Amino acid sequence: MKDLPADETCVRTGFLCTKCEEKLERGELTPFELDLSKDFLELEASGKFSFLKDVSFYKAIDFEDVVILIVGKNDKIRITQELLNRIKNIYEIDKLILIEKTNKPRPVVEDLIAPGKLISINEIFLATGDVEYRAVIPQQDEKKILFTKGELEDLVEELTGESVRIEFV
Repeated sequence: MKDLPADETCVRTGFLCTKCEEKLERGELTPFELDLSKDFLELEASGKFSFLKDVSFYKAIDFEDVVILIVGKNDKIRITQELLNRIKNIYEIDKLILIEKTNKPRPVVEDLIAPGKLISINEIFLATGDVEYRAVIPQQDEKKILFTKGELEDLVEELTGESVRIEFV
């Protein structure tokens, strides 16, 4: 794999270096991410999923029965359904969402609300000089979305570092 949330040696051996140990203590790295990284490396080495050598895996967010995997740019199209099904079975995951790493809120919101539709996303310039975003989603799509309004806002901020207000109209 091109990128992992921890050093490849630490993932393969299970013994963490000082840097990775500190990331684990700060909560920047989770045991789940380490296990998933190790599985990805083993699957890549087996040859069945050799495309994994060109894939980056940055983070996994375990959100109840939904897991969000943050992957590299254009890696969503490389990852096969067979691999996703295998991950779901191994970790007993109901729903798996792939999101490409970006600091732009639009693609992240679109991926999180799928199959719902995003009507628009607007920049709001606050008096403090900060920028906030307003994402507008059709009211009828609210039932299709796996997350509440507050959860969506928190997830988008965690994934992009941008503050987004979700509105259903």
